[in-house]
Amino acid sequence: MKVLILNPPVLNTKFSRDGRCQSEANTWLDTFPPTTLASIAGLVREKYDTHLIDSIGSNLSLDQCIQQVQDYTPTFTVINTSTPTINMDLETAKIIKETTDSEIIMYGEHITARYHSLISQFPQLDYAILGEPETPIMNILDDKVESKGIATKKWDGDISQEKNLDDLPFPAYDLLPDYYFPLTGEKWMFVRSGRGCPYNCIYCVMPLISGRNPRYHSPEYMIKQFKWLNNDLDIHLWMLWDELATLDKDRMERMCDMIVEEGLNKKCRWFCTTRVDKFSYDLAKVMKNAGCKMISFGLESGDQNVLDLNNKGITIEQSKKAIEAAKKNNIRTIGHFILGLPGSNDESEKRTIEFAKDLKLDFAQFYVATPFPGSQFYKLAHENNWIIQDNWNDTEQGSAVVSYPNFPAERILYWRHTAYKDFYFRPHTIKSGLSMMSWQQLPKLPFYVLSFLDWMRK
Repeated sequence: MKVLILNPPVLNTKFSRDGRCQSEANTWLDTFPPTTLASIAGLVREKYDTHLIDSIGSNLSLDQCIQQVQDYTPTFTVINTSTPTINMDLETAKIIKETTDSEIIMYGEHITARYHSLISQFPQLDYAILGEPETPIMNILDDKVESKGIATKKWDGDISQEKNLDDLPFPAYDLLPDYYFPLTGEKWMFVRSGRGCPYNCIYCVMPLISGRNPRYHSPEYMIKQFKWLNNDLDIHLWMLWDELATLDKDRMERMCDMIVEEGLNKKCRWFCTTRVDKFSYDLAKVMKNAGCKMISFGLESGDQNVLDLNNKGITIEQSKKAIEAAKKNNIRTIGHFILGLPGSNDESEKRTIEFAKDLKLDFAQFYVATPFPGSQFYKLAHENNWIIQDNWNDTEQGSAVVSYPNFPAERILYWRHTAYKDFYFRPHTIKSGLSMMSWQQLPKLPFYVLSFLDWMRK
């Protein structure tokens, strides 16, 4: 049996497909390593002949991708999907089915949310994975199709989540093409040490995929993985791609202590993502000592009413304290904001932009509120007739597919453009970006600036 693990191409763009990240190349004009894809490959290769094709990371066209698939002639093809790319993903699956007769397995939040209609409409889709994909995919390969997390025309196994993350082998990072951190040009990796989120933000799809019961790898497991990245794969920079890296404060502190004990803090650097109400000055100090250089916070809005309406569960004051705690420990900060959330208007977006500037963040992302299937926002948007078109290709975080009676889509896009212009064209932000660039990357600065301007105008 030959199993292909595929991140399919997207026409004329680079695209990240991994859980909560479903968008084109971001502010840094690049995409992220697909950690879930690597995790699947890490498990499958323990038992079966496995080949991984990452068309995004390898810059493959559709023709080049299909040629590589045909050369491998897989028995099964596992395909990574997302809402904005689902149409092309299904078309790619159809071509693979027609040219190789491979059985097709597809996973992702869109598949999980809409598997009933997709299985009935698209004969090329043999198996839909519901929830986290590793164990369900292995059950398909082991001919245990009527198992949890699997849907076919004859079976509905409901959503599956991994119970003990330490039972999973390391993700097959070694099978991925090299990804590079844009500001320094060095190899980096996205690493997940936990899954699940107990919070109730209406726009997020992760509760659908990973549930509300947080689960984590042990610090011992993660240290072994970090040593493998550093010693064997020559990767010395990584991002902890957890929903909440610091939810369990004791676990994070123990992991940081072990990083120092192993001397990894002198060899490696790392970033992470978390919530502002799960972060403190004391924790920042421990993380900084262990090599943490940057933290990414979901700030979402500078308007408390918008935060409350969307069940974010944080306050403006908590955001200020978290950013201050990071800065006092010389940890750089990224703020993630969502424009066009329910309750937003011109005034709230002005406040959000000013809030982002006043915090003196090093970087910021300004997304457009997107009603992804499986989120509470999707249901709410349909109930209130906010969705102005059902083209999945445009249902991504850089496009406006919702429009409110008092805040139309064109105003949402106006504020996104204004946010990027006002935030990034300031001495503080320019200085932050330049200070992180390596000497090797500085000659590329004019190209980055022009590319950023083109991207911002989209």
